[in-house]
Amino acid sequence: MRPLWLLTDEYSDDIPDPELSRPVGTCAEIDGLFADLPEPGLERFALVDCDPGPGLRARLGEVCLEAPPHDTWLRDVTVVGAADGRVELTGRVHTERHLRPEAEMPAVPVDGFRLSLPDDTTLARCRAVEGVYRPRPELEPPDVRLIGFRPEPWLRERLATWRPGRLRISASISGRAADGRELRTLEPGVFADVAAVRPSPLGPDLFDVDLDGGMTDPIPAAARTLWDDWLERRPSAPGTWHALDTAMRHEWLRLALAGHRHDSPDRPAGAVHRLDGRYVTDVNGFYCALGEAINGPGGYFGWNLDAVDDCLRGRWGATTPFRLEWSHFPVARTSLGGDEVDYLVGLLTEEDRVTVVPGG
Repeated sequence: MRPLWLLTDEYSDDIPDPELSRPVGTCAEIDGLFADLPEPGLERFALVDCDPGPGLRARLGEVCLEAPPHDTWLRDVTVVGAADGRVELTGRVHTERHLRPEAEMPAVPVDGFRLSLPDDTTLARCRAVEGVYRPRPELEPPDVRLIGFRPEPWLRERLATWRPGRLRISASISGRAADGRELRTLEPGVFADVAAVRPSPLGPDLFDVDLDGGMTDPIPAAARTLWDDWLERRPSAPGTWHALDTAMRHEWLRLALAGHRHDSPDRPAGAVHRLDGRYVTDVNGFYCALGEAINGPGGYFGWNLDAVDDCLRGRWGATTPFRLEWSHFPVARTSLGGDEVDYLVGLLTEEDRVTVVPGG
């Protein structure tokens, strides 16, 4: 069986050359790499000794609870009661932006807590909070298992004398494509202690290794099919993202970024690129279509506004200024709204970097 996944240590203090990474090993499969985390449930929180501001209304939506240097994001927040300096809230922790339970948090920060909106408007200040900073094991990703793992010699030696709690694996993860390319998952990876080691039925000198923790940010389970396709063969025709929903278009963009090759020169300034706008029905569709307009099937040219701006600076397939002929332009205006499309066009045309030519 061809090793499908590569593990690389970029983080440990004992890497011989701190300027370089260190191979950890390869494995046929990684249980826990693809997983869907449960949706956080509605909880009750309290702000204690609270000084509320005028904006502390009933429905707040997404808010930030600040106690420098930590920010904790909550969503679907509603004020359900207030009396004697105590404000009761209901809401959900934000899976991706919530302070991890193991992070150190003083019981009473010197300057207290600040509750604010995403635009930095202060809603309230308080001395303490209740119900926010606690472990939530039900929201943790599943523990990782490395299947058919072939460790590098340095790790093989340590596995031979492994004891519980004495060996930690810290690694980023990349997929190995059939043609030898490496597609990095673009997530921090796995940081966990070895919990069990046993010979693997997949072959001699291979192990199945259980870890006592999960991926820092698992890839959505539905994206496994995309990864299998890209690891077998990079898209050879445009539009493999057309039928995907918004979330899976984001995962397609992750693969396009991971598979981008920097060994080809940028096309010269003044080139004409043609964006097929028939399926630009959300902002991720715009990024997918833009990537293929610049770099062909499976191409990448940014997956958020900052990334597009970075790509426009060179080394990502095109030299500015260039001309972008955007066909079926009304599809985007109808689906995204005029303001959103105008903002995207404004980013491209800033400083005359791109001439956008909309078409019907």
